Amino acid sequence: MIKPKTFKQPKHCYYLATQIAEALLLSASDVGFEFVSASIINGLLDARLQRGIDHDIDSALALFPHKDNNPSITETVKHNALFLCQLFKLDIGMKPVIELIIVLNVNAGLQALLEALSDHDENILIGELEQNTGLSQEKIQLQLQLLTDNRLIDDAQLRSPYLLTLPAPYRALFVDEKLTSRDTFLKPILKYSPPSQFSLKQFEHVNADLVCRYLNAATKQQLKGVNILFYGAAGTGKTELSRTLAKVLRRGLLEIPSVQIEDGRITDDFLCKSPASQRLTYLNLMQSLLDGSDKNLLLVDECESVFTHADEHYSKEGLMRLLENNPVPAIWITNHISMLEPSYIRRFKLVIEIPVPDESFSYAMNSSILQPLKVSDAFRLTLASKTKAAPAFIANAVHVAQALSLTGGEAEMVVLDVVEATLDACGEETQSVKYKGQMNFDPNLLNFNASCGSNAQTIITDLDNAIANSLPVRVLLSGPPGTGKTSWVHHLAETHGMEIMHIKCSDILGMYVGESEQNIAALFREAHSGKKLMLFDEVDSVLNKRENSQAQYQVQLINELLSQIECNSMPVFAATNMLSSIDSAVMRRFDFKLTCDYLTQTQCNILYRQVLGLKKITQYETNQLSMLQQLTPGDFAILARRMLFQPNHNHRDTAISQLTAENDRKKTTRRIGFN
Repeated sequence: MIKPKTFKQPKHCYYLATQIAEALLLSASDVGFEFVSASIINGLLDARLQRGIDHDIDSALALFPHKDNNPSITETVKHNALFLCQLFKLDIGMKPVIELIIVLNVNAGLQALLEALSDHDENILIGELEQNTGLSQEKIQLQLQLLTDNRLIDDAQLRSPYLLTLPAPYRALFVDEKLTSRDTFLKPILKYSPPSQFSLKQFEHVNADLVCRYLNAATKQQLKGVNILFYGAAGTGKTELSRTLAKVLRRGLLEIPSVQIEDGRITDDFLCKSPASQRLTYLNLMQSLLDGSDKNLLLVDECESVFTHADEHYSKEGLMRLLENNPVPAIWITNHISMLEPSYIRRFKLVIEIPVPDESFSYAMNSSILQPLKVSDAFRLTLASKTKAAPAFIANAVHVAQALSLTGGEAEMVVLDVVEATLDACGEETQSVKYKGQMNFDPNLLNFNASCGSNAQTIITDLDNAIANSLPVRVLLSGPPGTGKTSWVHHLAETHGMEIMHIKCSDILGMYVGESEQNIAALFREAHSGKKLMLFDEVDSVLNKRENSQAQYQVQLINELLSQIECNSMPVFAATNMLSSIDSAVMRRFDFKLTCDYLTQTQCNILYRQVLGLKKITQYETNQLSMLQQLTPGDFAILARRMLFQPNHNHRDTAISQLTAENDRKKTTRRIGFN
């Protein structure tokens, strides 16, 4: 387990705490407050009084020190109170209030005393502050609102001490160091991102040039509300792109941290109940104290937590105002775009998806990462072919190889092992698995029919031309199982050198409302960006008749898929074994409808000879095959598999009976397809 590390323990300001406590207790005595607990006194001045005993006010005051044993601490607190008034443009009369807030955050006794006084009479603190500042309660609260707007404190109403809590790094800073400038104030939360190792050429698979030109123009004009959202799968290079943009624009990139890690240990960031809330504190402070003329950009990584916690620890309206008015351009990054409400997404000036690079861009990007290992060009090409391997996966693998001082072939083996192990853990295929039937595909063994008396062969020729030109043709394939629908579509894609997306029902259906529609949209985006042919297998499980749908979400799912099919820019094929269950509106969306029917007599004879390796078949075999009217290539594939598993068996003796059994299993009395 990583050991938590806390911030430097602040000094407790005992003298200032007792000075403030004395003034408050004298005022409280006038309204009937009589006793102070031993635990409060112990906290105020580091005493060792017996707990459980209450002391009257005079006895308590007699214990308070009359001499400041650490005047440098007192001087530092007073200096910083004045500095904060100037930094946040507060009335100079607010200096005693700021001193109170600083001491309150480092002295537990003063916190406990204020809680006790607030329970007795909440006006005691307000009255004392009005007397010390010369300002009215309303004026004090208006001034404190400036600190609340910057999230330096939680509330301006002075209702409870815990609402005046400062971020942890500032509790120690305000009593340890005299602040002299904006930079010294921001020092505890400034974290510059490491320099990028890439150039924009490595990001040509996204519109990085547009982002760069926009950021350059926005910073020169000092525009407000400049926010850019990068989204995509983990490890695709979103952070590296942000660093590269900062490098090209010659600006620093300040990261808004969530959990800090120093010397390999997790820092207990703020000791707070909401890390997302404190990240927003960081962001507010930087946006308030930096301005558009600064040579900086801000980076909010894993930003979804900031948005999902809105209205729990801070208001949604305040977060939206930040997105609309921030003076310093900010880049926001998320791996989970679905967690951001559309009302947030609309506030971003640019929303850019960062996909996993294709082979050509992967090769270019990986080359710089792999350079220290002196690997071969052939290995670079092999690694680039693993299109699911995000740049971060490669970088981690290179780190392992470098730690082992490996280069050349040894490094190649380690990098490949590490990348494939990571892909396995992420549920990605490490091999490029292609569809492969039991028998070699032969398009002459397909028995296509077309609807409405059209010529099937003419349609197939038209389809070939459409796919060759990447036209958005839409084809519905029906027919019994095993007739070759799926094999034919894979054959078409391979013939035309296109990658195929073989989509199953499980790729679409999600657990939550709206998730299935999002999955469909994502699949079509992938097909469009990757120029891929789409095959929806067993589409009847999704596109069943809407009048049969029992729930509204099923109707919405069908509508979404139909809308995407109509707008798609690439070829779409859908296959079904149950044409009668398909929604009628679906039928109208497809340009061509083909039925892949049972094998003809001639096709059965050809397959019988091919599978059994025969030059001729007997008249008996011909006659028997002629009586089997519902055979498919899939039935002969079953026979071929049995021959594979039983190589010493005479399969010709049982082939007819096996095919007859497969034929008789099909109980359909009417032909499946278009009439």
